[in-house]
Amino acid sequence: MAVTIQAETIKLGVSRVFHRKLYDPSRTSNIVLLHGWSFTSLDWTKLDLFGTLSSLGYNVFAPDYPGFGESHGDERYQITQGNIENGPLFVNDYMRAVNIQKAVVMGASMGGGIAVRYTLLHQSNVSALIGVAPAWVEDIKGKFDEIQVPTLFVWGGSDRSVPVSMAKEYSSLIKDSKLEIIRGAGHAVYLDRPEEFLKAVKNFLSGLAKNH
Repeated sequence: MAVTIQAETIKLGVSRVFHRKLYDPSRTSNIVLLHGWSFTSLDWTKLDLFGTLSSLGYNVFAPDYPGFGESHGDERYQITQGNIENGPLFVNDYMRAVNIQKAVVMGASMGGGIAVRYTLLHQSNVSALIGVAPAWVEDIKGKFDEIQVPTLFVWGGSDRSVPVSMAKEYSSLIKDSKLEIIRGAGHAVYLDRPEEFLKAVKNFLSGLAKNH
């Protein structure tokens, strides 16, 4: 599906954040995409994710995390490999800046870890959680049972960065969560097997619509 993705820089406090979005003001459903450590919002455009989500009725927002891609660094949101505790603050501020009260939050690897942490802290702002092999959440897995929103985990069956054993453990800790393991895919499952990844996401989100 051919879509026109807007790319722009917005002000967030004293810093400037670059993001990509596909926005229709008549729509009320939103999804925020959070990239991984070695990636940027550009990587979400390498598959038909924006188009797929738009076809389901979503506005799509994909920021470059501060200090990544084209976004300026900001010490308020500073993170390091293994320490992403400031991530939820950025997501909260970003959603306010783009006037989103509630959204599906989807993140991959680092972004997945931030998405999980954000959900735990701001559950009322999250309509659903999609964690794509979320990283750096071992320290908070004891709180996973507090997550009450619809949750999908997607993992590559050949992931060497975040083992599949974690996928099964994390999913077992969240009531009614769903788990899709895509055979033959590595850590960046959405790039390795885009069609299967999009199918998993589409099925999950379509199921949400049927339940409301």
